[in-house]
Amino acid sequence: MVMDVVLITLGLMGLGAVVISTYVFTVAARTYVSEDHQHLRRPPGNGQLSERVTRSPIDRRSGRPVTFPLTVNSILIANDRRSLPDRRMSN
Repeated sequence: MVMDVVLITLGLMGLGAVVISTYVFTVAARTYVSEDHQHLRRPPGNGQLSERVTRSPIDRRSGRPVTFPLTVNSILIANDRRSLPDRRMSN
């Protein structure tokens, strides 16, 4: 008798876990995998949809080599943390 109650309780909890995981999976798929990305753009406060900042097509890099120590926004950077010669290469 007690074992039947325990097994029924565990079965119901397992079924609930399956239902919850299915819900989470479908919400994640709808939010992050969907081709419709309009629902991700929330209006800021005035009801207008925020637009992306347009950037200049001109290369912002100056072409000058960077030497360390370097100060950026009043923060001292003592040495370069990059280990590869090409910074676009993955580790």
